[in-house]
Amino acid sequence: MTEVVYTQRQKISPFYRQLLAVSGVVLYMIGTGANIAFPGVLLQQLREPDTAVQLTEEHESWIASILGLCLISGILVAPFGLQRLGRRLTNQLSTLPAMGGWALLAVAKDPGVLLASRALQGFGMGVQAACAPVSIAEYSSPEHRGAFLATIAFSFATGMFTAHVFGTILYWRTAALACGSFYALSLILISLTPETPPFLASKGSYSECRRSFRWLRGNTDKSERELEVLLNSEQNKVVNTKADESKLKMYRKIIKKPEFYKPTFIMMFMFILFQISGMTVVPSYTVPMMNEVTGGSIKPYTSMLIVDAVRFATAIFACFITDKFGRRTVLFFGIIVTVVSLLITSLLLYLRDFGFIPNDYKWIPVIPTLMYIFGKTSGILPIPWAIAGEIFPLAYRSIGSGISGMFLSIMFFVVVKTAPTSFRSIGVSGTFCIYGIFTAVCGGFLYFLLPETKGKTLYEIECYFKGIGDNNGKVKSESVKMLEVENVEGG
Repeated sequence: MTEVVYTQRQKISPFYRQLLAVSGVVLYMIGTGANIAFPGVLLQQLREPDTAVQLTEEHESWIASILGLCLISGILVAPFGLQRLGRRLTNQLSTLPAMGGWALLAVAKDPGVLLASRALQGFGMGVQAACAPVSIAEYSSPEHRGAFLATIAFSFATGMFTAHVFGTILYWRTAALACGSFYALSLILISLTPETPPFLASKGSYSECRRSFRWLRGNTDKSERELEVLLNSEQNKVVNTKADESKLKMYRKIIKKPEFYKPTFIMMFMFILFQISGMTVVPSYTVPMMNEVTGGSIKPYTSMLIVDAVRFATAIFACFITDKFGRRTVLFFGIIVTVVSLLITSLLLYLRDFGFIPNDYKWIPVIPTLMYIFGKTSGILPIPWAIAGEIFPLAYRSIGSGISGMFLSIMFFVVVKTAPTSFRSIGVSGTFCIYGIFTAVCGGFLYFLLPETKGKTLYEIECYFKGIGDNNGKVKSESVKMLEVENVEGG
């Protein structure tokens, strides 16, 4: 009775409470976008003759790519934090190495310190890469989950744009402090929100789960039904857990379950697609890339800010279309636009190199390049993060996010580290052609693997991967009812 009175006195709607809960994670991801994009301006400033830190080409490639290696260490730690410490505390702790990295970067006087600062940022990013989609999905109601998960894409784009603006108008040390401030704001907002209801339920804290759930969702009939399904499901799992089962035996069982290996396989392809489309290469090497694309007809910093502006505007657009249309529709729209744009850009650059395009029109490849930015930002950037937050069952959400995140970090390192060599050996035209082909291949696999998850509860998505749903991810109502009855009896 006390809990009901508590929720009835809420003066702020559930949407705004969910928005507050999500905003701390969003600010963190803005910092992540700044981490990825900062080499684009940092390396440009450090190439000046009177620079404070002298770098070789090898230093430059490591500064841009070391985030990918250190993401691995953060991702390895993340499942432990998510399972033992909870979503909220893991989010809070992940801000500390990120802030430390930016502070160290601001005072760096040699390449080693620069690399150490980037390593700290990468570790924090790794923890958050696993934690962010899980946290946002668990804080959100089904009707708002798509839009909130799409804010990850918006956050990346905002962070990239902000880092490039700061790096254009400020000295790189000052710009580093400005970018690091996002993590301080993130820590404050995360501290104002409760733990996620699914995590509390998984730990048997049912009273706290009810309070958190009703704080986030209110106490409508629909939300109360969803709350009871969540509680009954977790209570049933606790009853059926064998205390004497070894960890090794438990993990062997987990990897054989379709609700674990199918989502993990899908997310592997998702994150390979995310990186092979050039998602992190472009912001890291925007200036040299666009200098070749424009043929020197547009000033480097101007072209960089044009790319950032298109990415930022498209990320806002992506928030709306992800909320209005199905995940599959948005993803494959983005893939098609990306592949076509990359191949057209590659073809135009080849034609220009062989003299088939007059000098007065050497800027023409800029048009499909901007369409490429639009395509990958509208579909390939938001949907993998949206799916990552939805697709794993609660029991395996931490470990599943960690395994799929490993592919994200490995591909991050490989693609960003090899990009300078690729640009030198086969040019932007050849690199774009390779990215286009591999993006199409990944898209082909996902066309047959990925179900539709829009509008489904996290419980319904879990049921689908257990084999009780149709090809669009729509769970058979009688099967859900049957499972709910079983869960109630088991609880």
